Amino acid sequence: MQPIHFPTLDFGLKIALCWSFFWRGIVITLGSMIAGGLLGFVLGFVLALVGVSRGAVTAVGGLSGIVCGFGAFYFYVRWLLSSKLGAFRLQLVKAA
Repeated sequence: MQPIHFPTLDFGLKIALCWSFFWRGIVITLGSMIAGGLLGFVLGFVLALVGVSRGAVTAVGGLSGIVCGFGAFYFYVRWLLSSKLGAFRLQLVKAA
């Protein structure tokens, strides 16, 4: 199968491909923000009830945000590799 180079695509196909990446990126960003916020709130609330120091609550909130962000990024890459993007689909090939 021959590789397709982005500059050789028609303008409409370029727009469709860019839109496919863009809206999925927005959905993942919003989902990550909401999930990270909820996770941080719940963990922070529970830790504050238990009486853990404010610094530890902040650290746990930051770490939970990082974990949530990595999870969302993994989901985003998986989603891109399984989706139709405009008239195309991403395919991984082993680099020579």
